[in-house]
Amino acid sequence: MKQRLKKYIGDKAFYQMALAIIIPVVIQQIILSIAGYVDNMMINSYSQVAYTGVSTSNRFMFLIFFFWIGLASGISVFVSQYHGAKMKDKIQATIQLALIVAAVFAVISTLAIYFFGPMVIKLFIPGTNPTDIEAVGYGVDYIRIIGFGSTAMILTFMISNIYRSLGRPRVPLLAGVIGIIGNIFLNFVFIYGYLGAPEMGSAGAALATVLSKIIELSILIIVAFFFSENNYARRIWKRLYVDFQLFKNYLKKGTPIVLNEVMWAIGIQLLALFITGGRIDWLTSYNYFQNVTDLFFVYYAGIATGTAVLVGSALGEGAFEKAKDYANKLIGIIIMASIIAITLLVAFSPFFLMILTEPSGEIYWNSYYLILITAGFSALYGFNAVVYYVLRAGGDSLRSFLLDQLPTYLVGIPLTFLLYKMEPKWQLGLITIFLASRIIDIIKIFMSAYFYNKGTWVKNLTIDEGVKA
Repeated sequence: MKQRLKKYIGDKAFYQMALAIIIPVVIQQIILSIAGYVDNMMINSYSQVAYTGVSTSNRFMFLIFFFWIGLASGISVFVSQYHGAKMKDKIQATIQLALIVAAVFAVISTLAIYFFGPMVIKLFIPGTNPTDIEAVGYGVDYIRIIGFGSTAMILTFMISNIYRSLGRPRVPLLAGVIGIIGNIFLNFVFIYGYLGAPEMGSAGAALATVLSKIIELSILIIVAFFFSENNYARRIWKRLYVDFQLFKNYLKKGTPIVLNEVMWAIGIQLLALFITGGRIDWLTSYNYFQNVTDLFFVYYAGIATGTAVLVGSALGEGAFEKAKDYANKLIGIIIMASIIAITLLVAFSPFFLMILTEPSGEIYWNSYYLILITAGFSALYGFNAVVYYVLRAGGDSLRSFLLDQLPTYLVGIPLTFLLYKMEPKWQLGLITIFLASRIIDIIKIFMSAYFYNKGTWVKNLTIDEGVKA
């Protein structure tokens, strides 16, 4: 037993290397989560109805964000492996491809957010009473301004991922921290109307977000041009690196990643829709629960980045045994991180909820019970997440797609839809429906173990496809 567990525990050198990549991302996520919490708290203090509208509009933005993450992640798979193989021309070609992809989809995203965002808000808040109508109005004001920041946001996603894949996570950390500080300051100015600005409410929160992303993007670009050893930012403008094979491989490996991220985001929102059942009090509890849990599960982003860089680079070198060893030890890290997160979440989440809502009300207790259930499943979710990113690092897009989607769409969504329809008759309540939805994580654990042990992810994408890894 001890021998089996030993492979999941690294030595000092491994942890120094891994944590040098993971910790800057985790710090950025902590700051981002705290800023998001402060953001929501400020909107909530302005008006709880405005909070509900903004949080609901962010459900559509959640889908858009994961579409952008999918585009960026497909690029990072190649950058990580080319970085490991020290193929600079390929890295430059991939960066050019990333900018072209970002420019095209920035336009598409802007149109989608502007026209379809309001429709999604009304899907979650279908009521016709004055409170529901007011909440929808706040949400529409917010999302239409956010849409105009699509170009800055998608470029920030893309360039940040490239920095991390090149082993420079501190740059997006610095840019992110400055952007977040700017966001909080601008929230005060535009939400409440300080320093001579008009009081804009939810529209002010959106404007602050867009301006802060422009600040963050500007820092990323300045560092790329003036403080980067390899000068990729300067070189990519000197000539066009036309690489049709790279484009073909990106479509082949990247399309399933993008499709997976989008379908995952849609699945999460469908689950939220069926779990909350169109009831604004349940939706508010659900939003509060997510705001608080986001503060404690920040390590997932760090582990994802660490997996992409460490496992991806080892595979790019052709060091397959090293890649397997790294993957095992990353699983060990996330299990330990999950235990710490569970402890902190159970201990401190009541205090964070008290800032958002009255501790004696039904909204508070529903939120807290949702948090406790999520804490109980976090270790399972963590293992599934690492395996997913390991599969993706090796370009095994098909199995990562199946792992993420089959349990959600074949079991989770049909089950919650049934309970949503039968809730008025069976009187199940929010907590029971949410608990039933967690069967997804249980099914995934078996699939994760099978796909991981099968080893189809152990591939070097930098060599010709005719050469067997």
